[in-house]
Amino acid sequence: MRRISKCLIACAAIYAGFSLAPQTARAQDIVSQPICFNVKNEAPYKVYGSFVTDYYTRPDGIRARHKSNFRLEEAGATHKEKGYPIDRAEFCTFGPFYPGRKLELVIRTLVPVFSCKTRIDQGEIVIQGHRKPEGGTETTAKCFE
Repeated sequence: MRRISKCLIACAAIYAGFSLAPQTARAQDIVSQPICFNVKNEAPYKVYGSFVTDYYTRPDGIRARHKSNFRLEEAGATHKEKGYPIDRAEFCTFGPFYPGRKLELVIRTLVPVFSCKTRIDQGEIVIQGHRKPEGGTETTAKCFE
C-alpha cells in the first residue's frame, strides 16, 4: 500500500513540473504540502478502486489527470507474516482537486460499481458492502461533501 501512496505523490510531483504550462480557464486547486488521508474497507470481501484527480493541461496541450489504483483486503485482514492491517491504506496528494478539495473515488469489479467525488480532508473514507441474498454484492463508500 505504501507503493500506492508513493505513486500518487510521484504523480503529483510530476504535475508540479507542469504547473508552469498553460492552464485551463478554471483555476487549479494545488497545494504546496501533500494532503494525506486514510481509506478503510469494512466490506467482508476484497475491494478494488481508484482515486482520480481533476484534469490539468500538460505542456503539450493535452488534458490529463492522475489516477492511483488500490486493492484493499476484506475487513479485518492482516498481513500473514508481518501482522499489519491490509484492509486499509494511506494516500497523499497535491491535487489538482475538484472544487471543494475533492478527488473522485471509483470502486470497481471489472466495471465501476460506485463513484463519488469526496473531500479528503474530513476524516477516514470508509468503504462498506454486503453480499446480496440473490448473489453478488452491493458496495458503497461514505463520501464527504
